[in-house]
Amino acid sequence: MIKWILLILLAIFTTLPQAYESYSQSRCDRIEKERETIRSRLRQGYRVKEGERLKARFKSLFEELAKHCDNPKQTNRTYQRSSVYSTSNNALLHTKMPNMQFYSDSYNDPGKLKAWSEFYTLPKRCRAKGMESSDFVWCSEYRGEQKRLFEEQWNKRP
Repeated sequence: MIKWILLILLAIFTTLPQAYESYSQSRCDRIEKERETIRSRLRQGYRVKEGERLKARFKSLFEELAKHCDNPKQTNRTYQRSSVYSTSNNALLHTKMPNMQFYSDSYNDPGKLKAWSEFYTLPKRCRAKGMESSDFVWCSEYRGEQKRLFEEQWNKRP
């Protein structure tokens, strides 16, 4: 009895690593192509049963890609990733760029644009991610009011 239990456990543990084995790039490409075909079919008219079947297949292909195509095996053809994508996606966010300037299409005059950028400070409330529509309206009204005050000061200067 113990031999059978050990044999079953051995069979389970030896097949488990193969379940998540990476697919070749060509197989991943075929899966992606099938997903595109299903996606285009979903954009067209279909019956309820067919829609459910297509959505289920689309979901299973997505899960298959997630499990097996994260780092697909290389096939005989050479496949190289572009050097642009080999670095972190956030690399440009942390790179200091020379001669960076504040951009705004509010004013064409460089002097007035510089004065505006020094005058206007975006409130903390307006920098929050996922702000509600009421906050967005408030921020728009606030910016309009600040722009009106700036114009008054700009026109009064000597």
